[in-house]
Amino acid sequence: MCNNRFNNVLKWLPLVGCLLFISGCKPVSEKSSENIASALVAQCIDSQSQCEINTEFANFNVKFSQHKLLDKVKTELPFFIELTPTSQQSPIKSITKVSAYLEGRDMFMGKVPVFFEPTEKDNVYLAQSLLANCSEEQMVWRLWITVELKDKTQTFFVDFTSQRL
Repeated sequence: MCNNRFNNVLKWLPLVGCLLFISGCKPVSEKSSENIASALVAQCIDSQSQCEINTEFANFNVKFSQHKLLDKVKTELPFFIELTPTSQQSPIKSITKVSAYLEGRDMFMGKVPVFFEPTEKDNVYLAQSLLANCSEEQMVWRLWITVELKDKTQTFFVDFTSQRL
């Protein structure tokens, strides 16, 4: 009889453990990415091809932030990309959409979509991304950004280097 009770407990143990695990999870808030990013310092890194991009209708700053970011973005760790229009001729209100993707500059790694969202700060768009590990110790990535302003579209890119963990 003792064995039957023990066997019944063993049958329910995985389900109970799973329920306890799930009940400990907290829902992700929509602003959690922005809160994490605000705790990090966005900076232009040495491995970037350019920090300020001058286009025909606006100038843009592109900066990166990641925990323990030095000169290179670390693969398999989330990082943030900050896009800031800096030109007074093209106010933030005229930007209707920002779209972007990442791809390997010298090695095909597919296209990684990057989703920029406006932040509470004026003239700042923020995206969170993650890079796959590569067989190489370092890899150069190209970030393609397309900005739509009412009736104009401008596409530009920034190259940067990632470091394998």
